[in-house]
Amino acid sequence: MKEKISPRQFYALLVVYIIADDVIRGLYTHKHYNDVWIPNLIGSLISILLFTLYMFIYKNNKLDNVSNSFKHIVGKYIIKVLFLLYVIYFITISFFVTTDVNELVSIHLLPNYPMLPIVTVSLLTIGYLLYKKLEVVGRLAEILVICIFTIFIFICLFTFTLYEFKVDNILPILYDGYKPIIRPSLEMGYSVPYGELFVFVIIYENVSKREEVTKAGNLAILSSAFILTTITVFNIFILGPYAMAIGTSPALRIARTIDIEEYIQRLDLLLASFHVLLMFVKSFVLLYGAGILTKNIFNIKEKHLNLTYVIMLLITLAAIIIFEKDYTKVLVFRKNIIIRYVSLIMEVFIPFILVILSFLRKNKKQISAEEILEFSI
Repeated sequence: MKEKISPRQFYALLVVYIIADDVIRGLYTHKHYNDVWIPNLIGSLISILLFTLYMFIYKNNKLDNVSNSFKHIVGKYIIKVLFLLYVIYFITISFFVTTDVNELVSIHLLPNYPMLPIVTVSLLTIGYLLYKKLEVVGRLAEILVICIFTIFIFICLFTFTLYEFKVDNILPILYDGYKPIIRPSLEMGYSVPYGELFVFVIIYENVSKREEVTKAGNLAILSSAFILTTITVFNIFILGPYAMAIGTSPALRIARTIDIEEYIQRLDLLLASFHVLLMFVKSFVLLYGAGILTKNIFNIKEKHLNLTYVIMLLITLAAIIIFEKDYTKVLVFRKNIIIRYVSLIMEVFIPFILVILSFLRKNKKQISAEEILEFSI
């Protein structure tokens, strides 16, 4: 029987997935400083547009899962190639998320600790989540979302109480014009932090009330945008625009400044630990999506799916051991190649073509039950 999650759990998964990217969101501050909040807002609107666009893949053919829907749109041969590309893409993004976890732990929680044990524990945790499946992680995400909003409220209370907001820090707005913010606005929309959402097209088939998915998804993006933009503005008002360029996580930066009479301090350590959990859930979502696509490509039985996940985790482990000698180079490669080109193709161009084809085939005869069941190499 197919796993089912509620629209509320879908909302929670999406919020956790987006907030997890706060760890590297500072990538965009190195050139835009006090204007970084503008592409942050525009990016969330672009993300809502893309997410709504993704949902038309299902709405235009009314089939019940990703395999049948894509097969109806592009045919049973092209779908294998397409799914394989997305499997590679999802594993790649999961690799980047896992390297972010390792760097976060190494800097904030366990400095100078050997990399291999951290990587091993991270992958074992992700593997455990994959073993427990989507329903359990959906319930976990509901708890994490409550924690996210609670932490956000406390950060707001502490910052309003302890610090003077220097409004002048946000000025001048758009000093160099609007052109410099166009690219980061687009990148924030289809990639970090509000993008990389095409994997939720796969999770869509597990939602119990599908008519509520678009609303739940858009609300999740808006909720996340409110939190991330508020944290960004706090950084600018309190620490100044140039302090934003130090480090990559605005939330950890603002949490570290909170110090109440030496009684409450170093909240960034607690926040870093919590962020690790969020990133584990994001990796789970990506590898879960990759596993479902692999299952459809090779006609893998449900009972053998865990072996597929083990192979994916071993691939991730090997990639980390090989490539994570210099985390800065990994970040640069991710920003200059993956975000700029690969994610643009996988999150915008290919879905856009699929949606156009779904409109063209909307009134065409759908594939028969026999054709749906026939999906082997």
